[in-house]
Amino acid sequence: MDFDVKKIFFPSVGVDLVFNINTDFPISKSSIIYDADFKKQAITIAQPSIPVTPDTPFEQLHLTTLVYINQRRLRIGVCCRPIQFISNFPMAGGLAVEAIVVHYQLPAIETNIRSAFRLPLTGRYAVKAKIVYNKQEYRTPSDFKIKDLSFSGLSLVILERKKKRTPPLSSLKIGTEMILGLALVDRDQPGAIGTFPIKIQVVRINMNYSETHTLIGLKITSITPKNEEILNRFIHTAQIEELKRISKKG
Repeated sequence: MDFDVKKIFFPSVGVDLVFNINTDFPISKSSIIYDADFKKQAITIAQPSIPVTPDTPFEQLHLTTLVYINQRRLRIGVCCRPIQFISNFPMAGGLAVEAIVVHYQLPAIETNIRSAFRLPLTGRYAVKAKIVYNKQEYRTPSDFKIKDLSFSGLSLVILERKKKRTPPLSSLKIGTEMILGLALVDRDQPGAIGTFPIKIQVVRINMNYSETHTLIGLKITSITPKNEEILNRFIHTAQIEELKRISKKG
């Protein structure tokens, strides 16, 4: 099937910049298109929350997005490479933001990103965590539980009513930034696979998750390249095991 990039990758479209898409451990960074020059095959996108730099290593790079074609939900991608890093791309109203210009190659093709998988934390794989907020520490599982985890963020479940008092974490607001310490655990192995801090931001709050619990969605805003790789491998390894488990049930 032929895909018209002009009808897919246009300004304001949400995209994912995917590194090493054909490997076992692709890395995806969410962004949005600011501008497109189809004659020059150049697309300007927002700098992701976990920044891409001229030193970011990769073997393959694709720009992808989701589209609906003939009642099917497809992810379409083009192979690309960064050609410019802009520190002050002008936006409406005089606001200047960071941006990246990528040069893409045709054709646009249907792709798949396994890093978009959101890992439910049950069974063999688990994550222990500690949050530092207002100079206080909160830990799993007594103060909150991690519901699921993806490369770009995670969801927390917070007990709303605990001994007739409101836990401080349930008063978080959208936009709140915090430090989260993670310990990635494979119960079939001793110790933790990785232990490291990340910076997070509250992006979603569901006060009606249940009568007694609040669900909070967090976005990862800062992580070192080394820890990014550890987290990515943990998620993909757990995904493969989860898919094996599901296939056995079938």
